[in-house]
Amino acid sequence: MAKQKIINRDYKTVLFDYDGTLFDTVEADQYVARQKTLRRFSPEWVQARKEYLEHVKQCPLYDGWHQVFEYIKANNIQAAIVSGNNREVLNVAVRTFGLQEIFPKDKINRIGCKDATGRRIRKRGGNPALFEYALKQLKEDPTHVLAFGNELCDAQAAGNAGIKAYHCLWGADAGEKELMLADPEHQCITSPLQIIDILRSEVNSQNQPA
Repeated sequence: MAKQKIINRDYKTVLFDYDGTLFDTVEADQYVARQKTLRRFSPEWVQARKEYLEHVKQCPLYDGWHQVFEYIKANNIQAAIVSGNNREVLNVAVRTFGLQEIFPKDKINRIGCKDATGRRIRKRGGNPALFEYALKQLKEDPTHVLAFGNELCDAQAAGNAGIKAYHCLWGADAGEKELMLADPEHQCITSPLQIIDILRSEVNSQNQPA
């Protein structure tokens, strides 16, 4: 697989997808499907939503993330969740697992599927709008950012916003894995721990003579 070209950047920020990248959300996802069959804000929908949020609290972080968090804290790297999921879900997950130090600010370090106007944004088709909104909230230049997600559209959308992105295979379904492995534009990784190696290699590349 062709590797992305390494250029001299000062990486200050990392962006992570939520579902299937940070957290194993398979068990909770069935409750999302149920909500979609119900009239929004009906008593049945409200109950399904409540059950979903309770299951969000039980979705585990994938192995290796705590080490990644320790590394980015020690190296003063800013982190944010950029997800097609609702920000309410991100807030529940962050509070439940005590990740406020990593993702401290709602609407800045936890970017859900809506922008400041309430407009819903999707990553599908490589739409960069959600990442562009995240960059604006973080006051960050895309050349200083790395992104990680478990779907092809995550990397495509980040790339279209000028962000260097990586495919995360551990939370992807079989179809997404096939697509990501066949993508020559972005490298694939198989464990969150590889993010530490990537950050180290990017820093080292900055110190190499031209």
